[in-house]
Amino acid sequence: MRVVDLFAGLGGFSAGALDAGAQVILGVDHDPVPLKLWSANVAGGKAVLAALGKDELAVDLPPPSPSLHVHASSPCTDLSIARGRSASTDEVDEGVRMLSWCLDLVLKRGDHSWSLENVSTPKTRAVLTEYASNFPGRVAFASLDAADFGAAQSRIRLIAGPPKLIKLLQEMPSARRVSVREAFALQGLAVPAPYFKNQTKSRDGTPCRRSVEEQAFTVCASHALTWVEHDGRTVKVMSAQDSAVLMGFKASWRLAKGSRNAQRMVGNALCVQMARAIMQAAISIETATPMPAAEPARTVPNVKPTRVGQPKRPGDYRRLKKRIRTIETLVRNVHSSTTQP
Repeated sequence: MRVVDLFAGLGGFSAGALDAGAQVILGVDHDPVPLKLWSANVAGGKAVLAALGKDELAVDLPPPSPSLHVHASSPCTDLSIARGRSASTDEVDEGVRMLSWCLDLVLKRGDHSWSLENVSTPKTRAVLTEYASNFPGRVAFASLDAADFGAAQSRIRLIAGPPKLIKLLQEMPSARRVSVREAFALQGLAVPAPYFKNQTKSRDGTPCRRSVEEQAFTVCASHALTWVEHDGRTVKVMSAQDSAVLMGFKASWRLAKGSRNAQRMVGNALCVQMARAIMQAAISIETATPMPAAEPARTVPNVKPTRVGQPKRPGDYRRLKKRIRTIETLVRNVHSSTTQP
């Protein structure tokens, strides 16, 4: 199945489509920096630099076909809850307009297979509710968590598409939960700390943190998560490469130079595992074949943990041996006292 990726960015949807066995033929974005990276990562795909969202479509798209899937991840920054109340009314209205433009595009073209991704907020859900009401046989939507499709983070997104595609996504068995440690180990990497935290605080005022044996918080474009020790001490901020692991990108996927730009592109991408599931559903509908079976549990490589910021102390081993000998002596004394007549 051929794929067109609108608002392609770094290529989260394209990466998932390739994993599903699709052929990504076109990527469109207004920013040349992520578009050049998209072109480097998607072999054979045509990159087009164009501003989308205008009345006149700035790029020629392939004609609608059952074997063509059109995806659009319209800009979501101004609609995101993470933006809080800092977005102006005009900025929010522009985000809603772009969302509506994407829906109008696929409906006007008459695309057989399409998908749209954005943040799930009352505003975006209200827009999709109106479209689903006006086009009941052509538009459906659902708020889905990437963790249910095998991502190593909690990341809820609004996904819209034809009713059959959305129904298949909702019927998919939940994937086995993948921890942060497992996601890193599957790429041959060790986690540098036993915990991580985000920018929010709990009710007692302490930073919200999780163990690496759990899933990550949502990866954001504006700021990365932070590796911390068990007592909350900061080890280091996650690199853009760390964030890319949590987003499902393979180690070979090229990222931008500079931590700020790279983090922004990674955080704005669609989670690769969710993109793969969308394309698996689209291919299943187009070919009239069952959905692929759930992936079996993968063997996690035995990666030796790396603890950054903790120098080795030779005396630790000697003290541990002394404690073990003390315990052995106590056990022998207890055993001797219980066996004496």
